[in-house]
Amino acid sequence: MRQTAADIDHAILDVAAGIFATHGYAHTSVQQVADAVGYSKPGLLHRFGSKEALYRLVLREVSRTADDIAAFAIARANDPDQAVAVLELVTRRALARPGMMRMMLQAFGPRADDPFSATVRVAGAKLLDAFDHPLSTPVERLRVLLALELISTAAITQHSRSGSDLRVDAEHLVRTVVPLAAGVLGAQPVAV
Repeated sequence: MRQTAADIDHAILDVAAGIFATHGYAHTSVQQVADAVGYSKPGLLHRFGSKEALYRLVLREVSRTADDIAAFAIARANDPDQAVAVLELVTRRALARPGMMRMMLQAFGPRADDPFSATVRVAGAKLLDAFDHPLSTPVERLRVLLALELISTAAITQHSRSGSDLRVDAEHLVRTVVPLAAGVLGAQPVAV
């Protein structure tokens, strides 16, 4: 089946998010993104207009993803298994859009070259707050961040060109990663 323009844009934005997350806004070039998605630089600029326009679209998607995860968590506020349900959703989202997850996690990194860092920080805070977990101490917030990093790293291995020996069926990955991440949170024991 042929991809729609929206599907192509969706894929390009995720790849761009991963590159921006890795290199920062100032150190990411349109050529890097074009090379990664198999476009020419003029073709990518024709599609998105400019590096800043591309970045703003990435940030909009990052915000939308964080809002969706937060809404999911709020809808399950009284569920005793809320944290595990949110971890599963985050894992599935990370598998589908690993670049977006990396970008959200940049909220906790030392990036100073991002002119739009407030948007990333807000998305990262929403991601942390999505867990019905007493986030009153730095240690508890660190546990959530480590669980999210575990998920993100696992998702990236599934999209890596060099990590083909690490690829597993998506459902198997979810069944493996979610209990590990929950164990990091202290939401349930690790039993994989």
